[in-house]
Amino acid sequence: MYHVVVHRRAARYLQRLPRAQRERLQSLLSDLALEPVRRPDVNPMVGEWKGYYRIRVGDMRIIFWLDTQEMTVYVDHIGPRGDVYK
Repeated sequence: MYHVVVHRRAARYLQRLPRAQRERLQSLLSDLALEPVRRPDVNPMVGEWKGYYRIRVGDMRIIFWLDTQEMTVYVDHIGPRGDVYK
């Protein structure tokens, strides 16, 4: 089982979301601890984001990377599709 670490910026954004959306994303983050990259909605990123993975949740994106030696998922960005890749 992986440990999920959410970056301060992503956690702050998550707290400002409406309750229903926040709970949906928090549930998905807890699911990441079980199987982070074997989920069908997780896609590896390319280009300058190589090494990162993304999950699409409606219009929102969760960008994360894995440390397989430490068994940790680092969530770097959570946000709307247009803003998260900047």
